[in-house]
Amino acid sequence: MTDEPREDAADPTTSDDPDRRLAAAAVRRSDERVRHSDPAVRATLRRRRRRTNRIYIGLGVALVVLLVGYIAMYFLPVFSVRQVQVTGTSTIPVEAVTERAAVAPGTPLLQVDTHAVARRVAGIPRVDQVTVTRDYPSTLRISLIERTALVVVEVDGARHLVDGQGIDFGQGDPPPGTPELTVGQEARSDLPGIVRDLSVVFSEVRGTAGQEIASVDVETPASIVLTLVDGRIVEWGAAGRDHEKAVALQMVLEQPGEIWNVSNPALPASR
Repeated sequence: MTDEPREDAADPTTSDDPDRRLAAAAVRRSDERVRHSDPAVRATLRRRRRRTNRIYIGLGVALVVLLVGYIAMYFLPVFSVRQVQVTGTSTIPVEAVTERAAVAPGTPLLQVDTHAVARRVAGIPRVDQVTVTRDYPSTLRISLIERTALVVVEVDGARHLVDGQGIDFGQGDPPPGTPELTVGQEARSDLPGIVRDLSVVFSEVRGTAGQEIASVDVETPASIVLTLVDGRIVEWGAAGRDHEKAVALQMVLEQPGEIWNVSNPALPASR
């Protein structure tokens, strides 16, 4: 016995017959009217509408409050600059910072371009880093980090301070223990690069070999000569392999002598 193939009846809601589609739509509308005529359903719909309206009203009020607050902070004098507070200075006069910041008292804080103020203050040669922030209701804060001299070098007969990035930030009294740098003509043409190399050399000599440096002579970039605070002389050679050289220096300093050569750290020598 074999089953006869059957054809399922077409769903009246998806039939291609226009009359059936219209009839199905009429049935759905009728069901909706009947459902909405139920008092419980109408009460639920009213509660939903009220809840939605309250949400929209709350959002509108919040936006108005934010807008009014922004306008007040932007224009009202209560949120204007009454004080410029400078922190982090040790050698730079606070007056020099506020003068360079050029923020007029009474300027609304929101109208102060903090990036522009930071750029102006960063133009002070001794300033390494600067951050400018608003502190409501009426204070502008300027936080500085000053440059630290790595070496003192003579430039046109005057002693200049140069930091570890090779930046000459002018004349002044160096911190105690800052090494004196003497450079030859060939090395002077690349003074910033020489000083950046010395920053690594000094770090290794102090950290690995445990020695302090009184002065350094750089006749050429390949001829770095250090004088330690106890008067002993270290011929370092060119920058590079600095950690190996510092380890070699630590070992040879235990031997007698006045001059140590660690330009080849595999064969350190003293004399």
